[in-house]
Amino acid sequence: MITINTTFPPLSALIYGRFKGLFTNVTLQTNLKAKNATTQFLNCPFESIAKFNHEILVASEDGLFLQNGNLDDTDNINSYFEIITTDFGVPNIKRLRFLYLSYEASEDLKLTVSTEQEVSDTYTIPARLFGQQGYRLPVSRKLYGRYWTLKISNLTGSDFSFDEIKALLTVLSHGHNQN
Repeated sequence: MITINTTFPPLSALIYGRFKGLFTNVTLQTNLKAKNATTQFLNCPFESIAKFNHEILVASEDGLFLQNGNLDDTDNINSYFEIITTDFGVPNIKRLRFLYLSYEASEDLKLTVSTEQEVSDTYTIPARLFGQQGYRLPVSRKLYGRYWTLKISNLTGSDFSFDEIKALLTVLSHGHNQN
């Protein structure tokens, strides 16, 4: 058994773009420092978006708006991000023992951990209100696989941000199909 500590890429946003496609509107927010990590906003009726003085401003034919808060009029702003599927640079079948999350969130979040084995598990991540804080999450031993995906979402439109996600892996050398 081999144990490995690893880190996911950092998350933040630096440049913005917009295009029309299958949805009414799609706004893309890309971070070049995080190896082009991109956030997409679906069905947002904006003509432009900009980050100025640590605030996000959006514009449409109806005017200029500050994008903040948990509601769009009276509807929750539900959001999520999904980490790119990864094998952590290790081709073997593995288990995630723990996830170490550095984040802040105004309310509880939902984390879904899945593998290419078509097995997933969902966890509640507790709110962290006062700046970035650490949280250690034990991951179910029923999950195993070569490729892993994490999806983190808010439950009620709450605000959240992540600085870092680390994983403690256990590499399996036998007992599971390695193909």
